Formats: sequence, structure tokens, C-alpha cells
Amino acid sequence: MANRENREELIKWVLDKCFQKYFEMALQANASHLPSMTSRWSDTPGHSGGFHSSTESTAIKRASAAEWVEAFHSNLECLPELHRKLIQIKYLSKSSDGKYLNDDFVYAELSLSRSVYYRLKKDALYWLGLQLADDTVIQSE
Repeated sequence: MANRENREELIKWVLDKCFQKYFEMALQANASHLPSMTSRWSDTPGHSGGFHSSTESTAIKRASAAEWVEAFHSNLECLPELHRKLIQIKYLSKSSDGKYLNDDFVYAELSLSRSVYYRLKKDALYWLGLQLADDTVIQSE
């Protein structure tokens, strides 16, 4: 019973946290806005050590987000092809209203029966969750 609960918990984590984070990180990695380049003058001496300009901070955030998205895709690539396709169609692409695509559309797109699709969907989310839970880049953010 505990194993089943762990499986459901892992699937819930992927659905509730990972996909939301994926879209946030993808947006951040591809952000085209630049920080203000206005100079600031001060009578006090500058700080050394951990200080970063806004340009550096933006570049660091963008690089970190790109690394996260790359790690996500590397983990996704480890899954069997049908699991990977299901996740890409169902969860990594959204309809024009910003929602996930309808299950009926996805299983038709993959030429699967309804029952096989729902069983495969749970398996795909579980195996992706196992991959992501072991990835240090995914866990560090």
C-alpha cells in the first residue's frame, strides 16, 4: 500500500510542481528583456564578494533556467518513446487558451485506445517523476 501511495505522490509532484516549473523556467531561459543599463553613482565604496550587477544577475538567472530546462529534457529523453510523446503532447504543449490539451485529442493523436492511454499516462508520469527526483539540477532550483 505504501508503494502505491508513493507512486501517486510522485505523480502528483510531477503534475503540480514540475510542469509549472518547466513553463516558468522555459520562459525565464528565453526572456529577451535586458536590465536597465543606467549608471548609478555613489559616494560610498562598492562592495566586493557576492555583489552582481543587474546585468550579471539576469545572465545568471537565464543560464540557470536554461540549465534546468535542459536537465528536464534530458530526463524526458530517457523515457521510452511512447511515454515521451505522450508527455510532450499532453503536458508540454498547451492549447490557445493556455490549458493542457484534452485527453481525447491526445490518445487519438497517439493512436491509442482510451484505457491504454490512461494506463500509459500514469506510467509515463511516474517514470518521469523517478528521473526528475534523482536529478541534482532539477532538485537544486
